Amino acid sequence: MTLRAVLIGDMVCGYVDHIRKALTTDWELRLAPGAMPPAEVAAEVAQADALVANAWTPQDPPAPRLRLFQVGAAGTDAVDLSALPPHVPVCNAFGHDPAIGEYVVMTMLASRHQLLPVATAFREGRWLKLAGIGSAHRELAGSEVLVVGTGRIGRAIGQRAAALGCRVTGVNRTVREPPPGFAAVHGLDALDAQLPQADFVVLACALDATTRGMLDARRLGLMKADAVVVNVARGPVIDEEALYAALAGGRIGGAILDVWWVYPSPADPTPRPSRLPFHELGNVIMTPHFSGWTDGLFERRSAQMAENLNRLANGQPLTNVVRPAAA
Repeated sequence: MTLRAVLIGDMVCGYVDHIRKALTTDWELRLAPGAMPPAEVAAEVAQADALVANAWTPQDPPAPRLRLFQVGAAGTDAVDLSALPPHVPVCNAFGHDPAIGEYVVMTMLASRHQLLPVATAFREGRWLKLAGIGSAHRELAGSEVLVVGTGRIGRAIGQRAAALGCRVTGVNRTVREPPPGFAAVHGLDALDAQLPQADFVVLACALDATTRGMLDARRLGLMKADAVVVNVARGPVIDEEALYAALAGGRIGGAILDVWWVYPSPADPTPRPSRLPFHELGNVIMTPHFSGWTDGLFERRSAQMAENLNRLANGQPLTNVVRPAAA
């Protein structure tokens, strides 16, 4: 019997060809892009054995046949689990960790070598860093890197930073044996003690009630005057006003931000990513939440989503289960 999976949202619909290639069981893949009228989406959802989506709320339509809710990303903060029947398992998908690991190392290197300001000045005709002229810039090797959150992304970052000669320490909710590249992993209660030692503080943790605003004015004040914050977690893990004040006042060295407090919406498709003018600060590298968005991500994540569809069709245990089906 052919099963039906509905892919909801433009981002998830972009995986369809990759998922189809990885399927080995009989599935009909239906698309519900963002422009589809709500009544048509509801009709598709009503016939779905599986939904692939990045968000779900109590206002979304009923899915009486649903047997799997597959998130098309790692983050599940936009999925209201209470809006899904308890018998429906919820799974997520990864595959972005290698790309984000590369991004973090790339931007840390760019920060140490002052790549962006020097390259921009040179285009404008200014020789800021001709050998023998101006102050020498630093190297990444030998830096102390503190990774907050040692899940898949944190481990990918630590492994790559260590390969370039950094000393990597982690703090994590669950204390475990140090993964490859890490000198040590401490509990989150050790964060205050670790912050003053770090040249780079890399945030790679989940956003929840315990991590929202975790890096606040007090903790930013514990950091070295030349330390750099790197956020690839979620914007609200950092206190927005406190970070801006620390950067504008030169109390920390800089920030590398790929996640934000404001995102595009139908009402405002091109907003500034913060209500504060981070874009005016010269000590910030800003990117639009794109660090994991690579061709490799599509292949890896699509394979994981297709594997769960195959497993559901074959009656096998699912992978990457966020919430198991209620007994």
